[in-house]
Amino acid sequence: MLARLLPRIFALLRRVRPIVSLRRYALVTRHADVREVLADHHAFTVARYAPTMEAITGPFILGLDETPLYRHDDAALRAAVRPGDLDRIGEAMLAAARERVARRGELDVVGDLVDPCVNDVMSAYLGTPGPDTTTQVRWAKSLFRDIFLNVPTKASVHQRALADAAEMHPHVDRLIGQRKAALTAGDDVPDDLLTRLLRDGTLHDIAIRHNLIGLITGWIPTVSKSFPLALDELLDRPAELAGAQEAARAGDRERVGAYVFEAMRFRPQASGLLRVCAADRVVAAGTRRATTIRAGATVLVATHAAMFDSAAVDGPERFRIDRPWKDYLHFGHGLHECWGLAINRAQLPALATALLERPQLRRVGKLRTDGPYPTSLRVAL
Repeated sequence: MLARLLPRIFALLRRVRPIVSLRRYALVTRHADVREVLADHHAFTVARYAPTMEAITGPFILGLDETPLYRHDDAALRAAVRPGDLDRIGEAMLAAARERVARRGELDVVGDLVDPCVNDVMSAYLGTPGPDTTTQVRWAKSLFRDIFLNVPTKASVHQRALADAAEMHPHVDRLIGQRKAALTAGDDVPDDLLTRLLRDGTLHDIAIRHNLIGLITGWIPTVSKSFPLALDELLDRPAELAGAQEAARAGDRERVGAYVFEAMRFRPQASGLLRVCAADRVVAAGTRRATTIRAGATVLVATHAAMFDSAAVDGPERFRIDRPWKDYLHFGHGLHECWGLAINRAQLPALATALLERPQLRRVGKLRTDGPYPTSLRVAL
């Protein structure tokens, strides 16, 4: 119910009170203001996420402000990425998804397609296979929910994440130890992120573990949530679905991606991001809506609202596949823009292509959810 009401609430706020500032909480809804807050990582920090992340994953760049540790780890991770990786991930995702789609005349988009494909492709690229798909997906969703979605804080969600982290840490430690031993022995090893980080030597083993767990936690749940929501939106729009299928059959993954990312604008995987104001700060200075946000306030940076701001987004109520990328805030903005932005721009269109290129795609069940995550969306081919 709330998800259906949010666009109306955001539209009213953008018009009447685009910046809400109370002593402990604040909300920004205009596109320019959202980008301003996200770009100012000194005044608006990620301190809201840091304690939980520290407890369950260890220090990771998504929960670090611009500190020496952030710069060190971010540089090490980016140095491990190679120019051909995006094509590799895209082709791997397309192949994995096509194989799964070809097996069935009817499938569950979440359980039969997205979760296993994302887990397999991610595991191969990072070098972090789980004990099995179900376990690794459970770990990732549990940790992500506690770090980013557990608002207001529920003790049960946090305790579950702590328990899952206690299983995940030794598992990843074993993977690191096994790979180090193979490298020392001169064995052939995969060219994955784990191998590259170990060969580079910039990060010690515990830092590698923290960052790999952080990447797993950020990778699986976001795709597992965003893709079914986007597909559900397309299934409700016959004309747009037909256009996306035409693009998929033509092998035009860039155009398929345009349909997916526009569908995500209408059905985002998150309504916004949280920041903590470090010191009193005026947002939208020099405008009629200029507002002071108080030090210590938790700020909901409403990216969903911003993507429908007619002052910045042309015809926001229309479904358009020719939008400039700047209209989208799916992956945040500024210092903490999603580390996997480029990866998602490669893997999501590939995943969609494998499904959309099949004839007579139709819904045979409603999208079902459990808490913040889709659990089932059945389609027939």
